[in-house]
Amino acid sequence: MLCVRYPFYGKNLKKDECILDIETTGLDPKIDKLVVLGLIYFDYKKNKFYIDQYFSKNDKEEVKLLKIYKEKIQNKKLITYNGDIFDLPFLNIRLIENKEEPIWQINLDLYKIIKNKRKLIEFDSMKLTNIEKIVGIERNDPSRYKVISKLSDDIKNRNNPRPILIHNKNDLIATEAIANIEEIINDELSFEINNYKIHLDSAYIDKDIAYINFISNKILKKSYFRGENYSLNINDYSIELKIIVLYGKLSKNSSGFVTVNNFNIENKGKYKINKNLISIMEDKIFSCENILNIMKFLIEKETVTE
Repeated sequence: MLCVRYPFYGKNLKKDECILDIETTGLDPKIDKLVVLGLIYFDYKKNKFYIDQYFSKNDKEEVKLLKIYKEKIQNKKLITYNGDIFDLPFLNIRLIENKEEPIWQINLDLYKIIKNKRKLIEFDSMKLTNIEKIVGIERNDPSRYKVISKLSDDIKNRNNPRPILIHNKNDLIATEAIANIEEIINDELSFEINNYKIHLDSAYIDKDIAYINFISNKILKKSYFRGENYSLNINDYSIELKIIVLYGKLSKNSSGFVTVNNFNIENKGKYKINKNLISIMEDKIFSCENILNIMKFLIEKETVTE
């Protein structure tokens, strides 16, 4: 077994948290094996954060990695990227296959957070290598699939661990760098008014109604208002805005949802539309700048802040 350690100087990880990423010979945990266990965690004996990587040189060493995994994450909250779908189920099945007890650790899956926001912010893709660009990371390392394929083809030897360890290390660093991605997204989807910070939390459209939810950093006055094409329900920290919407063509090749512009604001959508309308969703992505401006207008109009 090959063990590699680096000091780590990130800014988003707490002492009781642990970044986890694994590399495997394939996607089927019943037959494929764990090759690399990668962790970022706080070592209380050294009083420092470290990146630890463990590489199994052969199939027999897999159980060593699994035991290290169980030991290192005790009393830790895990942070992963797509860990709920792949890493953690894979590890538990490999534990069972090696006659070890599975473990059920608390896990913050950053992939799920981003997936829940993909209708509010347009991402090039959901791959970690694309998401990490949000925080300024541009990597140049071996392709995961090329490296794994090479390992799979020569599983008995595994005599070139460097490329896969580089990739795993970069995945760990990127995951830590976006550990506060929910805060980053909320900041992007927020506005401030009278010392209140309000962010767009979620939105969906059902038939001809857009249901749009906001969260305030401070308690607002409980209120309910109705307009010609909207209703606004405020309850402590939460705000629900319902808007009547119409579906149609926005351009020759694009469609979306609009509403009547009773809000005295400029349409900030991508497409030029009738000045009496304002876009709510374009090409399956919500027009968040418009939505935020509508909410700001209504908050100011109804004076629900103290």
